[in-house]
Amino acid sequence: MKRWMKWMLISLVLFIFIGVGAFTYFYVKTDNSEQTNSLPLSDEIQEVFQDEPERDEPKKIQIVGLGDSLTKGVGDKDKKGYIGYVSDQYFEDGQNTMVTLQNYAVTGNETEDLLKRLEEDDVQNGVKKADYIFITIGGNDLFGVVKTHFMNLDQQYFTLQKKIYLENLTKILANIRYLNPDAPIYFTGLFNPFSKAFGNIPEMNEIVDEWNQGSRSVIAKTPDATFVPVADLFLDSDENLLYEDAFHPNKEGYHLMGDRIVTYIKENNVANR
Repeated sequence: MKRWMKWMLISLVLFIFIGVGAFTYFYVKTDNSEQTNSLPLSDEIQEVFQDEPERDEPKKIQIVGLGDSLTKGVGDKDKKGYIGYVSDQYFEDGQNTMVTLQNYAVTGNETEDLLKRLEEDDVQNGVKKADYIFITIGGNDLFGVVKTHFMNLDQQYFTLQKKIYLENLTKILANIRYLNPDAPIYFTGLFNPFSKAFGNIPEMNEIVDEWNQGSRSVIAKTPDATFVPVADLFLDSDENLLYEDAFHPNKEGYHLMGDRIVTYIKENNVANR
């Protein structure tokens, strides 16, 4: 009897130990599982699982060039012209932009030619979609007087042609604004290439100034249009800024024109904030 009770006691003790051990095992396992699930992820692990931030889509900018050989870029060995430098320096330099350039300028065009160009469907469509419009025109109107009356450069010929030029320029800007009421217009003024090519015409600087003053007055009446003077860049420079033909700017000349235009764009953007 004592032996039986002894075995019963031993069995009971073993049963208790086994039960406690089993309970402890399952409790610890469950607790560890819950703790593992509730532990915060480290910063590095969180970064791995975080979605990659969305990148902003590039802003699409449509640039349109109108006018004559200066907007075309004749004389620039890089074939950019001032409008190419403006695109590089302002619109694409460090900005998240996708620039499309439509250059409708034609070498030799006068204001009458540009008026006809603005009647063409492809040019009209380009102007309508433009975010910025850049123009040079008038140099061939002025130079035409020199070519036609070279032996007798009387002031009256320039005055008469200036009147026609300004009338055409007024129509050009009105047509552009009809097609596109909102795009900023940057009109680059004339400069005098004749100071070196024709040193015997001292009045030529005065004539160029008068034409520029007339252009500035017309531009001032056009909404969101800016006159950009460049005559001083060529007149005050000791460096040769003209191409071999002594009429068009060279690479350095166009670069300076582009810098001047970019300055005006930035000033306008600050003023319009």
